[in-house]
Formats: sequence, C-alpha cells, structure tokens
Amino acid sequence: MTYLLMLSLIMPAADFPICTAADDQYYPCGVYENGQFYVFWADYRYDDVDSSQSVFGARVSEDGTVLDPDGKLLFRNRTGYEPAVAYDGTNFLVVFRDSC
Repeated sequence: MTYLLMLSLIMPAADFPICTAADDQYYPCGVYENGQFYVFWADYRYDDVDSSQSVFGARVSEDGTVLDPDGKLLFRNRTGYEPAVAYDGTNFLVVFRDSC
C-alpha cells in the first residue's frame, strides 16, 4: 500500500503529494524557513530490500512546487520512526527515534 505524503500539516488549505514512492511513508514533520517549506518523514521504500526504514526530506516552495520529488535520502539503517526537525537560523537538525 502506498500513502501519499501530504503537505496539509503545514499548509492546511492545500493537499498535494510530496512523495508518491512505493511502500509507506509515515510521521511527516515540517518547518518553514528562508521562504521554503522543509518536510521530513519516515520512509519504508527500502523495507522489502533490506528491512530498512529511512528518513527522507524534501523542499517545497511557497507556491506548492515540490523541489525534491519523492524526497532525498538522509538516513537509512533500520531506523526512522517519528522524525522531528529544528532550525537555528543556519542549520537544520533532524532527529528520529530508533526501534527502542
């Protein structure tokens, strides 16, 4: 089953897909900085290959254009539950829970 990751968590008036990759995507989180939305999520597209869960991220413009269709892989190694993001004006910090 494929779930479309939607941006409605930070743009309530808009529903459009950010990721339509195979398998499941869960736990989206996002932040708005520097005129763009940055969205991160747990992704299971490699689960069938090596049982790994991953963290992906994508940039979305203010007009809703997805700049990184289906996201960019940030981390892959049987982790990726409930990512959260913070920004200090220069750097992003994306954290996630392991399987514990």
